Amino acid sequence: MKFDTAVFAKSNSIREKSQKSNGKQLRLPIEGKLIKKDQKRRKVIEVVSLFSGAGGFDLGLIGGFNYRERRYSKNKFRITFANDIDPACELVYNKNRNYFKHKLYLDNIVNIPDSEISNFEFLIAGFPCQPFSNAGLRKGINDERGSLFEQAIRFLKVGGSKKEKPLGFIFENVRGIMSSKMPDGTTVPDEIVKRTEKLGYKTNYKLIRASDYGVPSDRYRLFVVGIRDDYDYFDFNLLDEIVFKYDIPSRQTDPYELYLGSVLSDISPGASQNDEYWKLSPAGQKMIEKIGVCEDGIETLEKFRNKVPISDISPTITNGRSWKNMKYRDMTKRFKTIWDNPKKYRAPNFYRRYALGEINGTIIASGQPENSGITHPFYNRRFTIREIARIQSFPDDFEFPYTTISNAYKVIGNAVPPVLAWVFAKALEKIYY
Repeated sequence: MKFDTAVFAKSNSIREKSQKSNGKQLRLPIEGKLIKKDQKRRKVIEVVSLFSGAGGFDLGLIGGFNYRERRYSKNKFRITFANDIDPACELVYNKNRNYFKHKLYLDNIVNIPDSEISNFEFLIAGFPCQPFSNAGLRKGINDERGSLFEQAIRFLKVGGSKKEKPLGFIFENVRGIMSSKMPDGTTVPDEIVKRTEKLGYKTNYKLIRASDYGVPSDRYRLFVVGIRDDYDYFDFNLLDEIVFKYDIPSRQTDPYELYLGSVLSDISPGASQNDEYWKLSPAGQKMIEKIGVCEDGIETLEKFRNKVPISDISPTITNGRSWKNMKYRDMTKRFKTIWDNPKKYRAPNFYRRYALGEINGTIIASGQPENSGITHPFYNRRFTIREIARIQSFPDDFEFPYTTISNAYKVIGNAVPPVLAWVFAKALEKIYY
């Protein structure tokens, strides 16, 4: 099996000539990191993307897209190879050729032999999260997908045996991976640190909330970042500096554009796939109707369009809903049991319906209203495909073709939000350029 060179091109990175060194070190302006004067400057960093999904991580890394009224400029990264096993991802990824000049290579990663791994300079991988997710069965490392991080490490190892060791990597996963353990009791993130540091990377990790970095979703994900050991460890404070420098909305400092009302307010009536939504099951439809709509409806969106301060919109603007808003007589036996003993069941907030004045919760791959903030605030339906793509920070011209509509929700829910990935790319540029 040989890859088409248009799909998996061998690395021909263009390097700038290094400056003459007098043996001294130069200090970068951010965080006092040291970099040798003779270290090469790169015009572009060539990236291998594994478990690429719909391409959210890839899009953010390369940049060059609009999200709402903001332009997220091109970055100094280029994807040379993207891989996933899921045909639903291939369908979406390869449809968006206006962003991706390459095609996603469809195959099981274990089928890619070492001999076919060409040179690359950076690796990104969002290996399957279901083994570690609270929304799944949480089999962890015992799930056959739970060890796929080892395949990403294999790519690093093979890459390190080529002409030049890759500059670094980013792995992304759900926060449940933090409590998943190897047979010897080591957590999976610590195992990744241990293995990659043996390969010559300074590796650390942090739980990231997407709404702190321009994404209108309180989505928590773990990011593991490894930087080649002739550089310093990745400083996660760089992400905050990028947010400040580029005036990106943040839950901490400027959340208005992240409120659900703002996100929904300016979707064009003719926007692609804004009339396509996955219908609820009869039981699910009955549940959300019994829960009821949020108090502030469509007329409130005009106020968000006009950027009326949140405090001047409505006293109920942050009043979301959930199964707890149902009348007791309308609850199923299961929910009555939970209601009667909230301490035992920790009062879970099933069927969460976010209000226009809140930041939406995580859009998960299953798209089920019970465990995901996927129900529209004032229409008794799921969000449309375009609405959840907005919540995940995809540009409005990014298309999500599908064979079954649930697949569109799956690939969007699994994606790394492009705006968050863009912030990471800008932070990496500060290290490598």
